Amino acid sequence: MKNSIEIRQERAELIGKADTLLNLAKGESRDFTTDEQTSYDGMMTNIDKLAKDIEVVERQEKLNAELASTPVSFETNKNIVPKEARDYSVFKAVEGYLNGKMDGIEREAHEQAVSEARSSGSAILGIGIPASMLENRALVSEGSSSIAPTTLGAFQDGLRENAVYEQVGATVLNGLSANTEIPVVGANNAAYASAENADGGDVGAQFSSLTLSPKRISGYVDLSKQLIVQTGSGAEQAIIRDLGRSVADAVNSAMFAESNVTGADDALFNVAGVNNVATTSFAAGSVLGDLLAMEQKVAESKGLAGNLAYVTNPSLMPDMKKASLVTSVSAAMQGMDFNGYKTIFSNGCAKDATNSDVVSIFGDFSKLMVGHFGGLDITVDNFTQAHKAAVRLVINKYISFGLTHPAAFSRCLVEFEH
Repeated sequence: MKNSIEIRQERAELIGKADTLLNLAKGESRDFTTDEQTSYDGMMTNIDKLAKDIEVVERQEKLNAELASTPVSFETNKNIVPKEARDYSVFKAVEGYLNGKMDGIEREAHEQAVSEARSSGSAILGIGIPASMLENRALVSEGSSSIAPTTLGAFQDGLRENAVYEQVGATVLNGLSANTEIPVVGANNAAYASAENADGGDVGAQFSSLTLSPKRISGYVDLSKQLIVQTGSGAEQAIIRDLGRSVADAVNSAMFAESNVTGADDALFNVAGVNNVATTSFAAGSVLGDLLAMEQKVAESKGLAGNLAYVTNPSLMPDMKKASLVTSVSAAMQGMDFNGYKTIFSNGCAKDATNSDVVSIFGDFSKLMVGHFGGLDITVDNFTQAHKAAVRLVINKYISFGLTHPAAFSRCLVEFEH
C-alpha cells in the first residue's frame, strides 16, 4: 500500500477531476450525461475510499514512528518473528528480491529488520534479517524445513566459531538500537579502617560510562544465479557460514590491531588505561617473561579475576608451547592454556614480520563489551558479476566494542624467537 502522502496526492487529483467535470456541466447549464454521471459517481466512491485508506495508513505511520523512538531489545524482539522462521531461506529471499516478489516469512523478516534499523537511525539497503532470527536458534526443525538447519543459525554459528570475543567470554549485548551508554563503577573507590568513634573516610565513589555506537562491518560473497534457483541446503549453509566468518575476521582484525582501523572502535591495544608491558630484549625465555609480566600488571591493578585469557598471534604458538617454568621440566603451556589461562591464537592480532613481534593482550574479557545493533543488511548486487551470471551478496553488520575497565588488561608487543 502507498504511504499517506501518496494517497493524499491521488485523492487530490480525483477531487480536481471531479470538480472539473462538475464545472463543465454547470458552465453549459445542463445535467450530467449518463457517461459523465457514471464517471463522477465512480470518482466520488474512490475519493471516499481513499479517505478511509489515509486514516488507516496515517494511524500505522504514527505507530511506526512511536516504535522508531522506542529502543528495541533482544527480549522485545524475541517473539516478533513467527515460528515459520524455521522455513526461512536466504536464497529464496535473494531470488524474491531479484524478481521483485519477496513474500512469506522472507518478507516478514525483512519488514522486521527495517523496523529495527529505523529504531537505530539507519536504513536497510538490501534484504533485511532481524536480530531475533540470528539469536533464536531454538526454532530450527529439520522435520518441517527444506533448508535444515536454519540458514540464519548457520550464520550465527560461523560468527561464534571465529569471533575471538565469543571464545574468551566477552559480555555481548544483542538487539541494541542507538548509542548505548553503559554505567561503570570506578576502580578507585575505597574504604578505610577507622577508630571506634572517628569519622569514616570518604570512599570516593566514582562513576564513568562506556558508550557503544554502531560501526559497520562488511563482507561479500559471489553466487551463481543457477545456484540461487536450485537452493541447495548444503550450499546455502556453507555460503552463509563463510559470510559469518568473514565478518568475524573483520571484527578480530579491528579489535586486535596495533593501529586503529579506520571506521572501527579503538583497538584494545590502544585503549587508554590498558597496562603496557615493555618488550624484553630478544633472548631465550623472553616470551615467558613478557607474558608473566602481563599477568603481573593485571594483578597489580586488582584485575586478576573473571574471564582471564591471552589473545595473541599464531606466530607466538611455538615459543609459548616450548616455554618452560623450570628448564626441561615443566612446560608453561598445557594444551591451549598458558600458565593456567585460556589462550586464543588469532590472525587478527597484528604481526610485524620485520621486528618479529606480535600484539598480545591479557586480561579479564568479561570487561570487554560487544554490542550488536539490529540484524543483518544483505545488499544484492546484480551487476558487478553479471558477466559471470553471478550475484554478489554484500553483508553489512553493525557492531561496537569497548572496555569498561581498561586496567583489567595488559598489552605487549611480544617478540617471537623461532
